[in-house]
Amino acid sequence: MCAKQKKPARAKAPSRKQAPAKKKKTDAPYFAEPIFPVAAIGGSAGGIEAISQFLSHLQPDLGIAYVIIQHLSPDHSSILPSLLEKRTSMKVHPVTDGIKVEPNNVYVIPPAVYMTISDGHLVLLQKSKTDKQRHVFDYFLLSLAPVYQHKAIAIVLSGVGFDGTQGVQAIKAEGGISFAQDDSALFQSMARNAYESGYIDFILSPEGIANELAALSRQNYSIQSPEEDIEVNELAIKRIHLLLHNRFGVDFAHYKGTTINRRILRRMALNRLKQLDPYIKLLRENQTELELLYRDLLINVTCFFREPTLFITLNKLIFPALFKNRKNGEPLRIWIPACSSGEEACSMAISLFEFLGEKAFTTPIQIFATDLSETAIEKARTGIYSKNSLQHVSPQRLKQFFVKVDGSYQIIKPIRDICIFATHNLLKDPPFSRMDLISCQNVMIYLASNAQKKILLAFHYALKPIGYLALGKSETIGNDTDLFEAVDKEHKLYIKKAIAQPLPFDFFNRQSRTPVLQQTSPGKQGSAPNSDVDIEKETDKLLLSRYVPASVVVNKDLQILRFHGPISDYLQPAAGKASLHLLKMVKDELVFELRGLLNNAKKRKQVMRKEGIHLKDGSYHRSIRIEVTPVKSHLFNDPYYLIVFKDDHDVELQKSKQPVQQKKGRPDSKDRRIDILEQELKDAREQMKTMGEEFEATREELQSANEEVLSSNEELQSINEELETSKEELQSTNEELITINEELQLRNADLRESVEYTDAIVQTTRDPLVVLHTDLRVRTANKAFYNLFNLQQEVDGLYFFEFADGLLDVPALRQQLQETVTKGIGFQDFELTHQFRELGEKTLLFNAMRMHGEGGDKRARILLAIGNVTEGKRAEDSLRRSMEQLREKEERLRIAMEAGKMGTLDWNIFTSEIQWSTDHNVMFGIPVEKRSGTYQEFFQYVHPNDREKVAGVLQTAIDTRKDFAMEMRALHTNGRITWIAAFGRPFYNEQGQAHRMIGIVIDITERKILENQKEEFIGIASHELRTPVTSIKSYAQLLQEMLKVKNDLESVEIIKKLDRQIDRLSHLVADLLDITRIREGQLLLHPELLDLNVLIREMAELMQRTTVQHVIVYELQSLPPVKADRERIGQVLINLIGNAIKYSPKGQRIIISSVLINKTVKISIKDFGIGMSEETRLKIFEQFFRASDNNVQTYPGLGLGLFIASDIIKKHGGEIGVESEKGKGTLVYFTLPVQPA
Repeated sequence: MCAKQKKPARAKAPSRKQAPAKKKKTDAPYFAEPIFPVAAIGGSAGGIEAISQFLSHLQPDLGIAYVIIQHLSPDHSSILPSLLEKRTSMKVHPVTDGIKVEPNNVYVIPPAVYMTISDGHLVLLQKSKTDKQRHVFDYFLLSLAPVYQHKAIAIVLSGVGFDGTQGVQAIKAEGGISFAQDDSALFQSMARNAYESGYIDFILSPEGIANELAALSRQNYSIQSPEEDIEVNELAIKRIHLLLHNRFGVDFAHYKGTTINRRILRRMALNRLKQLDPYIKLLRENQTELELLYRDLLINVTCFFREPTLFITLNKLIFPALFKNRKNGEPLRIWIPACSSGEEACSMAISLFEFLGEKAFTTPIQIFATDLSETAIEKARTGIYSKNSLQHVSPQRLKQFFVKVDGSYQIIKPIRDICIFATHNLLKDPPFSRMDLISCQNVMIYLASNAQKKILLAFHYALKPIGYLALGKSETIGNDTDLFEAVDKEHKLYIKKAIAQPLPFDFFNRQSRTPVLQQTSPGKQGSAPNSDVDIEKETDKLLLSRYVPASVVVNKDLQILRFHGPISDYLQPAAGKASLHLLKMVKDELVFELRGLLNNAKKRKQVMRKEGIHLKDGSYHRSIRIEVTPVKSHLFNDPYYLIVFKDDHDVELQKSKQPVQQKKGRPDSKDRRIDILEQELKDAREQMKTMGEEFEATREELQSANEEVLSSNEELQSINEELETSKEELQSTNEELITINEELQLRNADLRESVEYTDAIVQTTRDPLVVLHTDLRVRTANKAFYNLFNLQQEVDGLYFFEFADGLLDVPALRQQLQETVTKGIGFQDFELTHQFRELGEKTLLFNAMRMHGEGGDKRARILLAIGNVTEGKRAEDSLRRSMEQLREKEERLRIAMEAGKMGTLDWNIFTSEIQWSTDHNVMFGIPVEKRSGTYQEFFQYVHPNDREKVAGVLQTAIDTRKDFAMEMRALHTNGRITWIAAFGRPFYNEQGQAHRMIGIVIDITERKILENQKEEFIGIASHELRTPVTSIKSYAQLLQEMLKVKNDLESVEIIKKLDRQIDRLSHLVADLLDITRIREGQLLLHPELLDLNVLIREMAELMQRTTVQHVIVYELQSLPPVKADRERIGQVLINLIGNAIKYSPKGQRIIISSVLINKTVKISIKDFGIGMSEETRLKIFEQFFRASDNNVQTYPGLGLGLFIASDIIKKHGGEIGVESEKGKGTLVYFTLPVQPA
């Protein structure tokens, strides 16, 4: 906390089980490492709207706790928490004393309190009624900063005044992040003052601040990035130190690592960087970022009268000791290291002036205030401070020691004159010397122990033998008790201790210029380390006293500061009021010449000199030389001048026993001329003296007039201060009114929103609603009410039973409503079926509720809701009829299933329980009374050879989410085998898990017997037909040759047709034989390495000869050899090409393509014929299935070719498929694997 504030009384709060633990009183506050960030949001006038916008755009899961500090009226309870609840999904808490802070929660300060945070709990401190201080936000930030450090976030929103400016300084000093609202603020001064202070990182809109917080959270800044993570990379940290040292000449290696690391982490987070190496690259490439890091590292918390009790102790204890037995003219010398922008130095000067009173203006005082930052020193030299930075300066001090300048305040000139500001590096530059007091309040806590030791040595050297050291409350001398002795431990005041031997302190930060003298006598190693320096110092003093020329040092106002050498020959103080003004002290004959030299030196800023100036000294006239030299130093703002007086030579113009004016003898013309010139010179001097006196009189008159103006100005300033106080009070009242008005506006907006929301619900609901007064007159009705009764005119204000010619004047309804009016009890589900005029018969359901007014409205009303259940009644009747029809259909289905020997299965996959119908019992021979069992029991009735297949089919159906169909053998309890066809579908829950499977089972034993007989017949027939067909073909060929010999060409053509029919019959017999082989598993393959493209061309050319209407087109890519049965693959190609020709009767192209895809050869045959439907496509590879066209024309064949082709391809390890659209042709493809080389 910058300055200790008067601690208000602890606020009363509801009792709680556990209060925050009390902290032990130590030099520095003890706290546990916070585990989540805390964002403090401050606002005043216009702040509620900004806070609402911020929360509306804020992600609720950033892991940050939000504490809202809004200026609230102490005379009214706040509704702010309830208003903010609607802007965020996070929980909003009105703060009670001791409430624990949790992430992703919002906490709102109550009125008339200050608030702090301690051990993760919010503590309320009651404000007194006379307390006019409004800086509740600063109060909270100053307690937040030292505890949460880099995890503290400050957000300054709309408001008036300076609240928050001092707090963001403390936040940034501890490594936290600060935001301020941009020009979107309704009242901008609070945010503007904060960012003009230079301690704001982001200037954004409330929405932008919310988004930036989310980005920083994703960056994991201050949440999961402790500074320990970068300590391990010492090399990278040293590189950053080197960059800073090369640029600014400051070695930060002496600073505490945690402090440096925390500030580096902060800059990395602001630049969206997570690693040190990219940040080092940024520092090398971007000098602006390097300067920002340097400024962050130098940040100091400073203000006027930082520790009030310290200055009280200085006045009571230290200042009296310093001025006791002090010689007249001996200046009091004070050094304030790390002075920042000068507040501490000015506070020290003000305290001295208050201690000395009127003597302060005549007592020589020198306060040397130094700092590393040139920017801070430049600001300190102006002595101008904002009103906000003076909040800890009392009105009396403000009036006495400050002057208002352009809305700010400047320290008075006497204070500025004694304060000398300069840049200085404590660890590098030589210290000052002969100091009476050193005040170091905020430096050593940031430095490592070795650097602290060096600074304490420098302080010990800089102090006089009786000199005092004042340290900050968080600083200590550590183990250096041999250097300093405590004077006041509570306020960290120490006095320099005498030591037997001078300390080996190298204040030039290098080895001593003078080597150590060695003693020649035996047994002695040498003199003390500083003996050479002492000898040099004494000899320098002796030389200066004897040989320095007569000279004086003056400031820019020509006030003499120092006398050197035999100066009395040139100075002659004038009679009257004592003055050290040079032109009043110097002899009259030198004033004219000296004034000219000084003016020229000021204008030209260079050494000016003049020789041959005559100075009368008794009977002699001396020729002297005057030299004026401007003196510049980095320690001083204003220039100083050194004036040196020297004799050119002594010329004895006349030496006699008589006075100079009395000469013997007759004066000649030359002597007369000399007398005349001397007289003229005397007259000129007298005239000049007169003019000087007149000038001095005029100056004194002007000074008197100026004093009167200053007096008037003080009176005006006093009046202005009174007006400002009144303005502040009015502004405070205005803020409270604005805040209350904001709350009312938000409450009204919420009320309007609720009314609009309610009205929208009433008007858009499908149920008719009407509100009645207790006299049963209509207050309002919604659109659904008008639509239900087909009303065209407004009914508001009309008697309920009279509008529309008594449309609703139904005795039963009238009785119910009148009872509601008289008894105050509503009714529910009153059903009324009535024949309404022009509307027909309707069934309506009435519900009535009596509503009582709140607040100033004490009138009761009746809400009547009407439900048109006419369609519902009709639906009930329809449902009843449908249920009866359903029962009839279920009965017919049961009869059909019994006739078709079908049963049902219902399998609960999770419990493995299966329920089945009675037909299932008959199929498996299960007792009728057993209607359910387990999955394992079901499998006991499945033939052992089929169990693996059945389990696989069921699992595939579950995995693919498709229906299943299969045939299996069942073991009847009597021992016989029953063939079952099973069909079913899996069902899935909301989680996508299969939980149920329902299917039917059909006894197909008789069908299987017939199929076996058919297949047996086909096998026998194919074998029996093969030999006769072969013989017939041979006889046909022989007959053809005989007819050719006889030249019976007509008969030859007939025999050719017979031969083609025999070929078809041969193919049919071959297909039947293949079917038999497939059924018996005897379809054997004879694989060999094939060039498929060659085989494709051979088969295609063979089929091309059978048609003249079609053109076969090849789109063949280079293929590797494939290991396959040449005859069987040729058989597949013949079948597919033949089908393409057969099912494209109008001709056109047939495209055959080949391609290699992932070690698989794909062959495609595409035609542009009749195509097929999706239903046909799914059955195309079934045995004995034949396709047809739109005219239901069935093409020749038994439907065996594709069935056989499918089996051949599958036996080769390939796949076969078809793509087709009705009327647009068909593409049939098959694949074969490529054997590895």
